[in-house]
Amino acid sequence: MNSQDFLEAGYRQYKETGFRAAEFLLQKRIFDVNGTKYFLNIYLYNLESKEVFDSEVRFTKNLKLYSITVSEFQSVEEIENIFEDLWERMCFDYQERTS
Repeated sequence: MNSQDFLEAGYRQYKETGFRAAEFLLQKRIFDVNGTKYFLNIYLYNLESKEVFDSEVRFTKNLKLYSITVSEFQSVEEIENIFEDLWERMCFDYQERTS
């Protein structure tokens, strides 16, 4: 797994990483016909000339914010499935509804 895998899966690359000391951020908007569910953030770190990834999603439910981080995953598909499963099981709210 490398950063190109995320770019090929539709992620956008950003240099601004917020408070994290990552090299850059890869972000994908996860949505369906009803609207935006959440944004999946992948942070890339360069450790000893090796790409290391960390992921984060911020879900909302009843106006409360839940920030969830997963550091151990083997593929783009795996991390996307983990967060989609959480969103479904926990009945999180849409961040933005399609009109």
